Amino acid sequence: MNENITTLKLTRRNFLAGSAAALLGTAGAAGLVGCAPAAKDDEKLADTGEAPAPKEPTATRDADIVIVGSGAAGCFAAYEAAKAGAGSVLVVTKSGNATDSNFNEITGTASVETAALKEAGETYTVDDMYERMINYAHWTVNARLLRECVSLLPSNIDIFDEMGVETMVLGDRYNFGFLNVHGFTGKNKGVNFEEGLTALGVEFLYDAPATHILMEDGRAVGVQCESGKDVINVNAKAVLVCTGGYLANEEKMAAEYGGCKVVSMGSLNNTGDGERIVLEAGGVAERIRGLGMNDIYGMNEKSTISVFDANPFMQLAFYGGLLTDPAGKRFMNEYMLAQEPMNGGGEATLHEKCYYAIFSENTVNAMKDAPYYQNIGAPAVWTSAATMFNAPLADFDANLAEAQEEGWCFKAATLAELAELTGLTALPETVAEYDQMVAAGADTLFLKDPAFLQPIEDGSAAYYAFEYNPSAFNTFGGPRTDENCCALDANSDPIPGLYVAGVENGSLFCSPYYAVGGSCSGLSQASGRVAARAMVDYLKQA
Repeated sequence: MNENITTLKLTRRNFLAGSAAALLGTAGAAGLVGCAPAAKDDEKLADTGEAPAPKEPTATRDADIVIVGSGAAGCFAAYEAAKAGAGSVLVVTKSGNATDSNFNEITGTASVETAALKEAGETYTVDDMYERMINYAHWTVNARLLRECVSLLPSNIDIFDEMGVETMVLGDRYNFGFLNVHGFTGKNKGVNFEEGLTALGVEFLYDAPATHILMEDGRAVGVQCESGKDVINVNAKAVLVCTGGYLANEEKMAAEYGGCKVVSMGSLNNTGDGERIVLEAGGVAERIRGLGMNDIYGMNEKSTISVFDANPFMQLAFYGGLLTDPAGKRFMNEYMLAQEPMNGGGEATLHEKCYYAIFSENTVNAMKDAPYYQNIGAPAVWTSAATMFNAPLADFDANLAEAQEEGWCFKAATLAELAELTGLTALPETVAEYDQMVAAGADTLFLKDPAFLQPIEDGSAAYYAFEYNPSAFNTFGGPRTDENCCALDANSDPIPGLYVAGVENGSLFCSPYYAVGGSCSGLSQASGRVAARAMVDYLKQA
């Protein structure tokens, strides 16, 4: 269920589900004259804990609408605003070009009631989708905003068509019972949107991270951004912030998730700038925080390659076998990670700083000639494996050796020796208890589906432990908004002229990830459109 994959060092992202996060322009918050905290210099501001003041601009620009971020939300907002006759629309972004975003990398998005779905015989409706999502979120989100965003999902695909981005309906990988994910058949959709939006009169300012929202008399009246040595004040009548969340901000991630190391699969531009500047401008953070978890397979911080190009032994995290915490104890129903990696399965891994998949050498060696999925009888309940894990592990010997050299694959002659080698002190007792449940055909601890109960101790000459960290494509959560994506202050009053869309809209996404493939990208696109319509109406009233 994802849609956006990037390398650990660059940007990338995957598909079949939900995210597609918006991307980025950094931002900050403050104002024009008199809108920044009073102080003589940045050093004093740092000492007092107050936000640094905007710099003296070296240049100014004017626009009716300025959009901070060029990802899914930003591009769709620019489209909607331009189509609605907003006048001048300027996109300022930290991205270096049209392909430098999670949006460019996503490979699928959610929709319903499209021509392609109807042709495929799918009858799932907008009402069905909304009811599923609002109930899954337990009404923790803004119900009106979610309702409007879901209603826009069908026409999102029409916009892709208009921009020359072809899509095709993908299968029901997670056995949700309906088709909805539209996969992209080509690459570099960001280029299509840049060209199409430029033709509509939208301007892009790349390599120009926004550092402050400009405020005047309690209203957002523009942004300050920096481009090289230039400090540019963009004077605007309305401001939209959609910079893609904070997954690449290690300090903020540590504050949110404690000792759990979450490996970033998203853009390194996503450092939480948007949320920071909106809060500095008077916004308030919503309480919901979540992650668009990696649903391709396990990753860890000891390997630095992308998910799509990862060592195939990363897959073993998602095979539904025995998983343990760093003490060597089971901590979850492993089937959840095999079949629901972006939802409950991925969420469960966040309880541990890292986790381990335990296999016998006999079981591992069998993956050289046949996929594990087939070796355990191709369980009908494991629908994602039919598309994801349906082949033997490629370059078996070389990749296994590489995993050991990188320090995330451990091998020992006995389970006791493996426990000593890894520090998984409870591993021998855990395996003994687990194998008893396997023999009985019932997981009496976490009630895992019996199809995934495969023995560990099987007379092998050696045993393996593979180490993984939780990994994600993007964060969810940020400033609270109303149903029009207008930022709210601590009194729940709208901040005139200031809007938030995409994954950093704190009122749209739940935790864990919606049980709908492609919902991250689909809702990000739709929220950009909701914000654009509201901004155009705001301009008319100004």
